[in-house]
Amino acid sequence: MEQLYDAYLQHRSVTTDSRNCPVGSIYFALRGDRFDGNDFALSALKSGCALAVVDDIRIKDEPGCLFVPDSLKALQNLAMMHRQKSGVLIIGVTGTNGKTTTKELLAAVLSKKYKTWFTQGNFNNHIGVPLTLLSMPVDTEVAVVEMGANHPHEIDFLCRIARPDMGLITNVGKAHLQGFGSFEGVMKTKAELYEFLKRNSGIVFLNADNDYLKTMLGDITTEVVRYGTAGKCFVKGSNALASPFLSFNWEASGVKKQHVSMLLSGSYNFENALAAIAVGLYFKVSADEINSALCHYRPVNHRSQILTTDSNTVILDAYNANPTSMAAALDGFEKMSHNRKVLIIGGMRELGQESESEHRLLVNRLLTMEFEKCWLVGEEFSGLVPSDARFLFAANGDELCDGLKIKTFNNSLVLVKGSRAHKLERVTAYL
Repeated sequence: MEQLYDAYLQHRSVTTDSRNCPVGSIYFALRGDRFDGNDFALSALKSGCALAVVDDIRIKDEPGCLFVPDSLKALQNLAMMHRQKSGVLIIGVTGTNGKTTTKELLAAVLSKKYKTWFTQGNFNNHIGVPLTLLSMPVDTEVAVVEMGANHPHEIDFLCRIARPDMGLITNVGKAHLQGFGSFEGVMKTKAELYEFLKRNSGIVFLNADNDYLKTMLGDITTEVVRYGTAGKCFVKGSNALASPFLSFNWEASGVKKQHVSMLLSGSYNFENALAAIAVGLYFKVSADEINSALCHYRPVNHRSQILTTDSNTVILDAYNANPTSMAAALDGFEKMSHNRKVLIIGGMRELGQESESEHRLLVNRLLTMEFEKCWLVGEEFSGLVPSDARFLFAANGDELCDGLKIKTFNNSLVLVKGSRAHKLERVTAYL
């Protein structure tokens, strides 16, 4: 590891993709279900990599190759070593919904005062977290590290790699039930961040409005910074509206009431913004700088985006979906004032045995809402489409796009929400 770390310090660039080999980078040959990175190690060296970390004994003695028992563990151990030696302050972020948006809001606020790095895209798993740590610029002072999970014990594992000094859980809900087994399994796994912070005298930022999170925190043995709308909070928010853009007030001890108008949709993002404010204030970022960061933040990657087409206003929230995020999106959409509403709802994945019942509940929820039309997209809705004339069905995204060429909408407010597998972002071309 010392030899590998010395090589890393010379180049400070790592890659796991033989198609993307910056000159001087270190290539880690990882094994996947459909590929073996060792097969591409020599081509990575020819493309400019300074070193290839491999675990295939057949190429052990090839020039430029460093043989290790397990390339993935070597990547993870290198990230752990770098995290400990770098001295960078790490903020861990996890949760069922909103963790990517919260991570980006935290980074936007902290960047006003500190050299800040944060997880790029959704690199939040056992490979992405090490890559995030190893890609930190040399002058990084604070890093916001997103941590995802779809099986028990994954958050604890990622904490042992990133060793966060502080952290927050955005919320907990029904997601990845196929891997977690139950909602209780989700809670237990996400709470592993709290447990790590409590064991290591870290700081917890807590949404004080969320009873699940308060239960998960349990006995308080570490510093807790609370944010919310009631009670004794470090940051308190109020008057949240989303029609369709989010606006709200906030205040804190020594800070007069502030007003923020964001370029972000969904009232469910209110608590994510409060988390960013709480972290910012804790780090002594001024109220004006916090407000500026929030006001100028633009959502990307099909998350809570508001798009204005030639014909409609589209709320695009199609990066992912689960029962909790779907309910939040529908609640927010229902509160928006518009005389012509259309919904395009994609099926929710990875719900295991709960899939049919959760989709039936979703359809029942939709039946209580007022709208002109609702497309239900995906095999998850097969056999569940109501006889109500307002509902239309498409087996997949292609069928949906074909249908939208015929059945057009104009001057409508359109919510597009569904799991990433359905690629619902394509429909904006037909709206």
